[in-house]
Amino acid sequence: DDLEDQGSLHFRQVVKRLKEVNPDLLVEALTPDFQGDKELIENVVTSGLDVYAHNIETVERLTPRVRDRRAGYQQSLDLLSHVKSLKSGCLTKTSIMLGLG
Repeated sequence: DDLEDQGSLHFRQVVKRLKEVNPDLLVEALTPDFQGDKELIENVVTSGLDVYAHNIETVERLTPRVRDRRAGYQQSLDLLSHVKSLKSGCLTKTSIMLGLG
């Protein structure tokens, strides 16, 4: 979050380099939500990765109590939807936490 691109270009560079070294390698990236910035999301999606992962963390009802105030349930869903709109063949996945506290 402290970088202007929130680290999206680092994700991109690492994925591209991995694919240069081994084009058959399957690459998954667990990303932040990039505060919903579609350009930053696109940096990662178009890097050549195979699986775009972003954890939604919890159910919508608990989101305000569990997640950072800058993160939103709908923002996470929108991110995953945007990934699919950019690259339909890209696998997306998410996770939630069980047993908070």
